[in-house]
Formats: sequence, structure tokens, C-alpha cells
Amino acid sequence: MDITWEDKKARGAAAFRNFELFDAPHVAFICSDEAFSLARAWDIGMYAQTLMLAMTANGLASCAQGTMGHYPEFVREAFNLGEEIKVLFGISFGYEDKSMKVNTALTERSSIEDTVIFKN
Repeated sequence: MDITWEDKKARGAAAFRNFELFDAPHVAFICSDEAFSLARAWDIGMYAQTLMLAMTANGLASCAQGTMGHYPEFVREAFNLGEEIKVLFGISFGYEDKSMKVNTALTERSSIEDTVIFKN
């Protein structure tokens, strides 16, 4: 998105776009019951990844948004969820608008060779 770390105003505006869902028409909130253990977090993460891969396979674009988990009270209020529900994150989705600059943003990733050890 061509925003430097020093440009706090632009970073703030970009962060706020999370709450506009980057103009996506839909959002799924990924939640967990507060009684679930950390092991369920792994299951939920795998489910979310599979959901996003299924969306991609069906021509939809998606964006996982951890920011949504930082403000669970808004999600609970909007969807009448109890306090026992942990809002973990959101997934905005819809058909990709290739004209939007945010859809061309790439983040740096470590190579698979740097993050995985393969043993025979």
C-alpha cells in the first residue's frame, strides 16, 4: 500500500479501513466459546484457512482481519452475542475489485526453506 512506518496518519487511515471491511460486501466473524481450550484455537485456525481456500476455489477473495478481535464488544452488540463468546477475528470476502490498490498490497514472507525443516 506504499505507506511508510513514519506516516502515522496514513497508517491510521489504512487501519481504519479494516472496519469498513475494505469495501467487501460480506464478513464472517470467527468466534469461540470462552470455555474452549487453546487446542480449539488450532482447530479454529485450520477451519478458517480451509474456509478461505474454499472461497478462493469458488472465485471469491477474502481477507483475514485480526483487528476485529480487538473490539469484540461491537461484534457482540451487532449480532447479539453473549459475553461467553470470544470474537477472534473477521474474514471479509466478496468478488475481488482489481482496481482497488489494497488488493495489490503484498507483505514480505519468509521462504518455505526458512520456516520448515523437512526430514526423510
